[in-house]
Amino acid sequence: MSGDLLTRLLVGAAVMLVLCRVLAALAARIGQPPVVAEMVAGIALGPSLFGLLLPDAQAWVFPADGTPVLYALGQLGIAFYMFLVGLEFSGSLVRGTGLARRFVSVSFAGMTAPFLLGIAATYAVFQAQPSAVPDKGLAEGALYAGVVASVTALPMLARIIEEEGLLGSRAGTVALGAAAVDDVVAWVGIGLMLTLTGAGHTDPLITVAGFAVFVALLFTVVRRALRAFLASSLGRGGQGFLPLVCALLFAACATTEFLGLHVVIGAFVLGLAFPKSEALSRWEASVRPFAVGVLLPFYFVYTGLRTQIQALDAGPLLLGVGVLLAASVIGKLGACTVAARLQDPGWLPALRVGVLMNTRGLVQLIALNIGLETGLLTQTLFTQLVIVAVLSTVLTAPGLALTAHLEHRRPATAPPAAKRAAPLPAPHEDRTGRPARP
Repeated sequence: MSGDLLTRLLVGAAVMLVLCRVLAALAARIGQPPVVAEMVAGIALGPSLFGLLLPDAQAWVFPADGTPVLYALGQLGIAFYMFLVGLEFSGSLVRGTGLARRFVSVSFAGMTAPFLLGIAATYAVFQAQPSAVPDKGLAEGALYAGVVASVTALPMLARIIEEEGLLGSRAGTVALGAAAVDDVVAWVGIGLMLTLTGAGHTDPLITVAGFAVFVALLFTVVRRALRAFLASSLGRGGQGFLPLVCALLFAACATTEFLGLHVVIGAFVLGLAFPKSEALSRWEASVRPFAVGVLLPFYFVYTGLRTQIQALDAGPLLLGVGVLLAASVIGKLGACTVAARLQDPGWLPALRVGVLMNTRGLVQLIALNIGLETGLLTQTLFTQLVIVAVLSTVLTAPGLALTAHLEHRRPATAPPAAKRAAPLPAPHEDRTGRPARP
């Protein structure tokens, strides 16, 4: 790598991190989470804004020769991120075992409705914009878009629930558990799509058999070996813990990439299989700020460089975004609200569950990039769905604010004793120490 290219990459990295922090501070003032600011920053630094206003400067700061470096750093950030997601998933699933019926019910509704509506909306977009149909085929593109529409961003959802004081509440508990089930199924669906459509670079039979062996080894041999290691003095706090976790993470990612899947699937499954320990908690606390705050923004910039809003016709773009956004939001929010209401009394807690389940954020961007890389999405549909991911994520904060406003306006009189519902058993204490909302 030449010195000039390295200089430009370092300047670009500095610009990226500063802009992400500035926008995150501004987003906090209007009640938006940092991931919204980082998503917007990635798009703004690409050809949609920076490249449109100052094309020469944008080309210097983010040169085409440096794209593979941005890709590699972004994939590294995604690998750590999805490993952490897997750890959170496994913890959520364990905490929620007593509420499995509610979780599965809300999750099933929150996946089925947006999946079907997403397919229908994508077909409508394909009819209006033939250029949006991928080379893999119209049906394959619509199916993948439907799978992407069913995703919920569990890590972001968990942070919002904690920040809003909803840990241990009925809505927070159901949303957290349902999102865990929801995204496990969604990632399995993405893996199946890559295999069955031949989007991976490996024979489908080899992919399925190899992945089955990989998962079996992780949850048996590797898991037992890790438990033995964690019980030793080295595993309880020695310096060998960090290299071991990183080596396992990189090996898992390399395995799924070799099998024709994606690095995120290997990282995610490893997180699910990794046994919990005090040493792991310390490792997670030390690694998370760097992985999420420094490495992950490279993925947003890489996504932003591939998002070209100005290259699309304004009319079809807005129409496509509107149709896809309506299908995603109505499908996820509406279906989850109704499913939650059928399980427990009260429309307000059910609506809060629906709003929380509509959170997408980075997880959907990961799925979209996988689709673009494997030919299941075209540049046109990718750009529209990126905009939908940003807008649906932005809607979470005002949606929660609306439910809080409605809660305050609700009469304080208690219902008759005969109609009072039995309280929902919470699987864990509210770690914030704040009173949980209903």
